[in-house]
Amino acid sequence: MKRVQMKDTAISAQPRAAQVKNDMDNKKSQHRTLKVPTTRYGQQNDIREQNRALTTTNEDLQRQLEEMKETVTELELRCTDLQGENREIQKQLRDCHVLLVAEKLDPVSGEKLGQTAQQKEEQRREVMNVSQNLLAELKLFSETALEHAANLLEVQNTMRDLTEVHEKLQQERTRFTLDVEEMERALGEAEKLLME
Repeated sequence: MKRVQMKDTAISAQPRAAQVKNDMDNKKSQHRTLKVPTTRYGQQNDIREQNRALTTTNEDLQRQLEEMKETVTELELRCTDLQGENREIQKQLRDCHVLLVAEKLDPVSGEKLGQTAQQKEEQRREVMNVSQNLLAELKLFSETALEHAANLLEVQNTMRDLTEVHEKLQQERTRFTLDVEEMERALGEAEKLLME
């Protein structure tokens, strides 16, 4: 109170324009001192909310990343199994095809055939049908293996994207934490100045 009264007596001695300017300055400084605690607590609440949101998002991303890693491992194992089966089926197909086309061996008993031309023609048709069926199955199997490989690539790309997002989030969180510390330091200094 005494300071304000001394300022009022000093102001009356100054010209009118300077007096108005000082009145405005006094009101601004009073207004600032009233707003600082509200702004500070508001900022701290905002910071806490943002921190909670970042923490929740970070936990969600970590969980998704772990799930994606498990999925990738599963798909890699399935792809490896499918490739092994594919090689085995191709080898069997080649072996069967060689035996059946030779037409001199019975695919069931392994004995030489000594049948008439009609029987040989029927066997040839049968061999062709079996070969076509095997080729169709092999083609279907190859398409399935390609789809699995495409799925695996997509999961790997998604994992890479998630990892990048996670790293960016970590960087933003670090920057945000540094900003919060800087703001708290500045608020502390401002409070000390206001207390003096």
